[in-house]
Amino acid sequence: MTVIDLGELRDEPDREAPPPRAVGRPLRVALALAFLVATVAAAAPVPTRVALVVPARLGAEVFLDAGRIYVVEPAEGEPAGTVEVRAYALPERAPADGTPPTPAWRARVVAASRFWQVQTGPGTVLFSITGDHDDGQTIALDDEDGRERWRQPGYPWWDPTGILLMRTGGEESGAVRSVDPASGRALWSVPVTGESVRYAVRDGRVERIVLAPAKGRVEVRDPRSGALTHAADLRLGELPGYGYSVVAHDLLLVVRPAAGVVTAYGLDGLRRRWEARLSQVEHVNECGELLCAPGASGSFSVLDPTTGVLRWTGQRWAGVLSARGDRLLALAPGGVGDRFGVLDAATGREVADLGTWQLMPWYEEQRLLAVRPAVAGGGLVVAELDVAAGRARVLDVLRDASSDCRSRADTMVCRLDTGDFGVWRYPR
Repeated sequence: MTVIDLGELRDEPDREAPPPRAVGRPLRVALALAFLVATVAAAAPVPTRVALVVPARLGAEVFLDAGRIYVVEPAEGEPAGTVEVRAYALPERAPADGTPPTPAWRARVVAASRFWQVQTGPGTVLFSITGDHDDGQTIALDDEDGRERWRQPGYPWWDPTGILLMRTGGEESGAVRSVDPASGRALWSVPVTGESVRYAVRDGRVERIVLAPAKGRVEVRDPRSGALTHAADLRLGELPGYGYSVVAHDLLLVVRPAAGVVTAYGLDGLRRRWEARLSQVEHVNECGELLCAPGASGSFSVLDPTTGVLRWTGQRWAGVLSARGDRLLALAPGGVGDRFGVLDAATGREVADLGTWQLMPWYEEQRLLAVRPAVAGGGLVVAELDVAAGRARVLDVLRDASSDCRSRADTMVCRLDTGDFGVWRYPR
């Protein structure tokens, strides 16, 4: 058996590296096994990592969700557009004998476009497929044996309470509907105009569906029944400099970049709450208990969501990606990668500069894992961006990893120099 060295952790946990180039994003993976234990030199002991090496064929992709790895690659001996999907349980430890893992199931699926997202729920796994000229497609496979249950147009949102919402909508018309995950049967459906659907989300749960077209009335609907709870014609398209609307902190926020104005309406009753006039505004998003409004020149404003009062402005950072308690993770894009910093939420004071990293996608409250090229010896440095502590904590140095990384919870997957892929788990 050939053993591929996945590298050792030799950097001190707090050691910094000069800003490198950004690392690639898309990820393709298939799965087989190898055994390795990481060591930490001159540092306190850390939990043993679980490391696996997997051979990958050209065009393979990998997805992580709910304790499983899903490998999607072109099916051998099948017409173009047919892929094989294999599901593997994420191992708690790497077997020492190097025996390739046995998939929980494998299935052949006909899909003309690229798989780009996976969501799992009780008994079902949903694959989202991109569409060039339509709304894309969702394919539901049985989580026990991989058989296809149903497929239909649209992109899903699977609420942790069990509600599955499907959304379609082009420039002219579409729909938002609630779907039975087991059968794909529509439980209710509401027509929508263009890209008008917004979800009011709290702790991952959809609490309201907001339909905010540029023309016509704004509607607030219950996600469980589709029932109309509030409606009002806010004449959004008639507002000077109108751009678009977003939902945050139980508010419908109407953003007018050309006018530098943000107007807030409460979702209960759709009555106007406040209006803020800013020197610049391109977008508005939640940043912890506040609202962040990035501008075009690399600065952003922070507003009180209750009153719209300006709390403070950030000059060095372009915006905020995440909040952990009273600390905010700020971002400053640059030519050599994205630089991250930690700010005090109350004042905007910079608490720490975390350096330049490629941050992996995450769900709220999950670990923020990031990578960047190692300074010496090649490979990638893996770190956890600890917002609360204000530091980038180095977890690993992957000497044979080159690019194309993604993560979920405590698991990282990257392409290796050989063209294969490595899978690493970092238990706390």
